Amino acid sequence: MDRRIKRTRNAVFNAMLDLMVEKDASKITVLELCKRADINKSTFYLHYKSMDDCLQSCFQTIMDGVIDISKRIKYEDIRQDPTRAIRVLLDEVEKEIDYLYKFKASSICGPAIKVLKENLVSCIAENNNLTIENNYYEISEITFGVAGCIDAIIEPLPVFKKEELAKVMYGMLKSHTTD
Repeated sequence: MDRRIKRTRNAVFNAMLDLMVEKDASKITVLELCKRADINKSTFYLHYKSMDDCLQSCFQTIMDGVIDISKRIKYEDIRQDPTRAIRVLLDEVEKEIDYLYKFKASSICGPAIKVLKENLVSCIAENNNLTIENNYYEISEITFGVAGCIDAIIEPLPVFKKEELAKVMYGMLKSHTTD
């Protein structure tokens, strides 16, 4: 991607998160966003069809890193020893912690977290060839584990204590995967 496009999208992303902390996302105008991102309205419409499209793109940016991690998660590895998966996930959270602080304060956090959980479960199940029809137990474990881990990360913010969260998440996943 061209660096100018990256720079513009990054400016819009940061402006959107800043504005979502201040007010409901549905009340943010294109003009207000453009002013905050220091771009003009025509530049906005070169990149996005609408505010909804922009909001979706911003949320997708947040989700992409976590979803990418889930593609590498092997169900059997989690059952055996979830330490590595937890480390990788928390490293990604740590990289995005400033955005997550702003995101948690936004009005779309709750619904967005629900979508994130659903996408993570679906991605892990799909990448491990698990189906609800044939692997109900395994998908239930993944669902509880993912939901628990996401909640353990999101709820304590703005205090992000990586090592303590790793211990909590490890204990939670181990308790869900013991036979």
